[in-house]
Amino acid sequence: MTDLKLDRIKALTWDVGGTVFDWHHTIRDEVALLATSSGLDLDAAQFTNDWRAQMFTLLGQMRSGIGPWENADALHLRSLDIVLDSYGWPLTLSERQVLNSVWHRLHAWDDAKPVLEALRDRFQVVVMTVMSWQIAVSSSKFNNISWDGVLSCEFLGNYKPDREAYLRTVELLGLEPHQVMMCAAHDGDLNAAMAAGLRSAYVYRPDERGASDTSIVMPSATSFDIVANDFEDLRVKLLS
Repeated sequence: MTDLKLDRIKALTWDVGGTVFDWHHTIRDEVALLATSSGLDLDAAQFTNDWRAQMFTLLGQMRSGIGPWENADALHLRSLDIVLDSYGWPLTLSERQVLNSVWHRLHAWDDAKPVLEALRDRFQVVVMTVMSWQIAVSSSKFNNISWDGVLSCEFLGNYKPDREAYLRTVELLGLEPHQVMMCAAHDGDLNAAMAAGLRSAYVYRPDERGASDTSIVMPSATSFDIVANDFEDLRVKLLS
């Protein structure tokens, strides 16, 4: 931990895709079921990771000014078309829309909900995500998770990791950057938040992209203001 003084932190802003919601296993299981019913033999885990990666490719292009402004629902659907084509998997428009809707009922990691509830006793706890507002709200309701607010980058004028997205979030909260802590399982998100003046809390989610992906490593304890092994570790470090 750095020179962090917890009594100065008024709000925790949360990445949810991968940090709170287990998108990989939720989507993988639905892909596997649909592939089986289609008589197709494929690696559902790899398909899921390819789909998510393609969405971020399109998001990066949009942030660079290529293509129209879209939310994550539209980006996921366009990405699905690209990945389906690469796998040679023909699905009807209705089937694609049904599969894309699974993003609205993502399962939360088991340790997330009770800790988020505990943190709300002391902090404003707010979603700040590149996912659509509807994904964040629907998946939160699906898991009976309550927030003090839900901010999607689709309404902020910029997508993370653009500096302006973090600063607009701080402005909407009526706070100063040093009073807001970004909480995420992604180094890039937290590094960008710190560059904008926010504080940072890392939550380790080693299986975010599935057990076969071993690229997610625990950062050093000095990489961010707080580095937590899991949600319970985060709770102890924020509330003790």
